[in-house]
Amino acid sequence: MQLLSFKERVLIFLAERDAFTNSLKMTTPMLSKYLGTSQQSASRLLIQLEKEGFIERRIVGRTSYVKITEKGLSQLREVYLSLKAIFERPVNITLEGRVFTGLGEGAYYISLPGYAKQIEEKLGFRAYPGTLNISLLSRDSIENRHLLQRLAPIEIHGFRDEKRTYGGAKAIKAVLNDTEDVAILFVERTQYDNSVLEVIAEPYLRGKLGLKDGDKVKLTVVIPPSTFFENFTKTKAPAQPPVT
Repeated sequence: MQLLSFKERVLIFLAERDAFTNSLKMTTPMLSKYLGTSQQSASRLLIQLEKEGFIERRIVGRTSYVKITEKGLSQLREVYLSLKAIFERPVNITLEGRVFTGLGEGAYYISLPGYAKQIEEKLGFRAYPGTLNISLLSRDSIENRHLLQRLAPIEIHGFRDEKRTYGGAKAIKAVLNDTEDVAILFVERTQYDNSVLEVIAEPYLRGKLGLKDGDKVKLTVVIPPSTFFENFTKTKAPAQPPVT
C-alpha cells in the first residue's frame, strides 16, 4: 500500500471528528494546519473531494460545513482493511550472513549439563555440541539482530558449578535456509561483536547442509504481529563494517 494521500488524510481528519452523521464546521486554516499545506491547497482539496463525491459541503459565508458521503466511507474502509492486514499478519525477520569457523568454545559450553538440559527443555531438542557461526552481511541484518535480541523470549539461565560461574543467554527459534529448524543464541558473555550470530540445532548443520566457511546462509524468524509492533523501535546498531 502506498503512503496515505492528502485526500485520505482529509477523510481521516473528518472521521476522527465524527463527520459521518453530523456536518463538521471546517475552515481552511484548520485543515491546512493539520495537513501542513497552504490554505489554498487545503481549499482545493475540499473542492476536489466534493467533485469526486467523497464529501458533501455546505458553504455559509466563509465557513464550510462538511460531511463524509457513502463513497468517502467506502474509501476509508479500504484504507482500514489494508492497514489491518499489515498489523495483523506475522512479521518475517530475515538475516543473511556467511559461515565462518569460530573460536571453538561452542562445543564445550553447549555440552555442559547446566546448559544442555535447559536447551532441551526450553527449545525442544538436544543440541549438537557446537554452534554454527555466521558473520552478518548487511546493516539491515545487524539491526535485525539487535531487534531479535530484544524480542527473544527464551531465557537460558546462568549457573555455577564447582569450577566457575557461567553466564546466561537468550534464544529465539528460527529457520535456516528455509529448511532447517534452529535457534539463535544471544550469549551474555561472548567474544564476538554484534555482527555475529551463534546458531544451534539438533543436527550437525555443517554436515547435514554441506556448509563450509564462506557459504552464504539465510535465517528467518517469524514474530507474532502484536509482539513485533509493540516492541519495534528503529535502533541503529554500532557495528564493525560487515564483510561482503
